[in-house]
This record gives sequence, structure tokens and C-alpha cells, in this order.
Amino acid sequence: MEIKMIDFDSWKEVNSYLEHSLQKIDEISFKQLNDIRSNKSFSKQLNDLTFFVNLKDDLFQAKILMVNDLFLFHKNSKLDRKIESWKSGKLIQTVHDILCLIGFEALETIQNKIEALESSMDALEEEILENPNKSQQMRIIKLHRKAIKFKRQINEHLSIYIRTKQDTPLWNELMMNVQRELDNARQLVELMENLREAYQASVDNKSNDIMKFLTILATVLLPINILTSFFGMNFEWMPLIHNQYGMYVLYALILILVSIIVIVLKRKKWL
Repeated sequence: MEIKMIDFDSWKEVNSYLEHSLQKIDEISFKQLNDIRSNKSFSKQLNDLTFFVNLKDDLFQAKILMVNDLFLFHKNSKLDRKIESWKSGKLIQTVHDILCLIGFEALETIQNKIEALESSMDALEEEILENPNKSQQMRIIKLHRKAIKFKRQINEHLSIYIRTKQDTPLWNELMMNVQRELDNARQLVELMENLREAYQASVDNKSNDIMKFLTILATVLLPINILTSFFGMNFEWMPLIHNQYGMYVLYALILILVSIIVIVLKRKKWL
């Protein structure tokens, strides 16, 4: 088994190392070697094993090429330190063990991020139920984007692990954990959709409460407006115009009408 960090962006270095290393492998013929270098076989393999990896909150793009007992990865100090620690701990027996360990590291970080996202979602849900506002809508959109991003990221990892899967207990455990986390991510996306619906329902309820208040206010003020408009007309022989108790009668009528309206609204349970 050989592990080598090279610069995949430098095709000269890639071709030189492939020509030097892959010729040692009996299963790789010169024709296959030339196909890897000249045709797009190498690019396809590289793209198939190119994915974003989280190692303890450090996000980077891992470019990996595995051929039999040869493990090539793009220059990356974080991944290099991880591989060295795994080698010193005697955790690596085959090149597939490296990818498997990378998978566990990436999965652990994604799990932590998903748990943090769930906590943020729960806190936001409580805020929405108590007092919905416009700022919460933007927070919902951001959380929803993060949930979709995690789901897409886990999907990409799972497709890579399926292509390189080995029949070992460690790989089986990784596949099971990744699949479970993918289900959690999908469920999280659905919960975000439900949270968006809950926000919209809370906003609608708040709007309904405002309209209800304005309707009640208009209903209470309507008889007052009618009476004041009636007695405010500029006619000489209006009733109670020249009566010294006219103003008190008007106030009494207003009070009676408002009381009747309030009683009716309470019986209708609108107040």
C-alpha cells in the first residue's frame, strides 16, 4: 500500500507520478495507463472521488484517486495530518480504510452541524408561536438552505461510499450511519417546510387578529358616528337642539348603543 500527496492541479506532476507508480501494478497495462493520462479516464475517476469533507469544522474539498493499493490525494495539510495520525495509530490496513475513516470524520462533523441546526429550528419555532415577525422569515430561509445543503452533501458522500464499498464490518457500519443521517437530513428538510407553514399560519392569525380588532372598533364607533352626524346637521328644527338636556340625552344614547354592541359581541365570543 502506498499513500502519496500530490498536486492534482499540476498535470505534469500527476502524469509523472502515475507513470512512475502505476507501472508497478500488474493489473494496470501500459494501454490503460495511457488511457488514464490521455483520455478522460483519470478526470472521470478524479471527479467521481472529489467531494467536500468536514474534519472537525474544517471544510475543504478532498480530491482522491484510489487504484488498487495506491492512494493519491490532492495536497491538503489537514487531510495529511489526519492520515499520519491514523497510520501511527495502526488504523490503516488498506487504501479503502483511509476513505472509510475520512467518512467517519466527515459524518461526525455533519451530525454535530445537523444537531445545531435542529436546536436553532426549535428555538425559532418557539419564537414564531409567541410573536411572528418578518425577520423570522429570512431565518427560516437560511436554515432551510442549510438543511438542503447537508442533505446534498450526505448524498454525495453516500454515492462515493457505495462505489467503493468493501465487505467489512467497518464499512457496513459507515454505510448504515450515513444512510441513517441521510434520513435525518431529509426529515429535517421536511420539518423546515412545516416550520415555514407554521410561520405563515402564525402571520395569518396575527393578521386576522388585527382585522378582528379593527372590525370591532369600527362596529363600536359606527353608532357614535351616525348620531354625531345626525345631530351635526345644520337644520333649525332638529330634535333636542334647543333643549338644555340635549347633550346628555345624546351621551346616554351613545352609551346605551355601545353597551348593547359590546354585550352582543361578547355573546358572539368576539371579545
